[in-house]
Amino acid sequence: MLQAFAGQAALALELAEARRDAERLGLLEDRDRIAKDLHDVVIQRLFATAMTLMSTVRLVDHPQASKRLQHAIDELDETIRQIRSSIFALQGPHDDVAPSPRGQIVSLVEGTGSHLGFMPGLRVEGQIDTLVPEPVVEHLLAVLREALSNVVRHSRAGRADVSVEVAGGRLALVVTDDGVGVREAGRRSGLRNIEERAQRLGGAARVETPESGGTRLCWEVPLQVPAGS
Repeated sequence: MLQAFAGQAALALELAEARRDAERLGLLEDRDRIAKDLHDVVIQRLFATAMTLMSTVRLVDHPQASKRLQHAIDELDETIRQIRSSIFALQGPHDDVAPSPRGQIVSLVEGTGSHLGFMPGLRVEGQIDTLVPEPVVEHLLAVLREALSNVVRHSRAGRADVSVEVAGGRLALVVTDDGVGVREAGRRSGLRNIEERAQRLGGAARVETPESGGTRLCWEVPLQVPAGS
């Protein structure tokens, strides 16, 4: 009787585990389907609407009406950016699986939104999860965290954008904002760590002031990690 009971208990545990696996797989499939629908349908329709409004702006003579149309275009553009961030989050790993580099980037950017009062734009291109070595990922996340922290603490920005791209054997991170810019007196102390991380990997970092104002941080490194880094 004990042996039969133990066998039934083991079978029940196996069935419960199989049911949990099936539910988890179904959830992941639903997330992938939602992400695909958002990308292939929702974003494309929003983009088409924005393009239509952009072509209409040139036909409007009244300054106030033209300004309102441009504001609507900007809002659509920001909505597209936020949906793309949500897509990255939906496609990222979940549960007890270690988050991918792409997922960690999304988490950092989305976490900054609550401090800024708005969600930064995010663009991730290239095979971040497969081509970027772990040591480079660690430096990338540290630099992104520092850059976003500077935007929160010092920029007084109303808009910020993050771009991460893998191409041609290199990784490029660009963080821009429309804030007050970087004070020359604080430039060295605030960016020394970011520059050192780039140099350690054989890359470079620079801060620029766009013509439109604000700050642009460019951090670029090769994917191949130098010995001793």
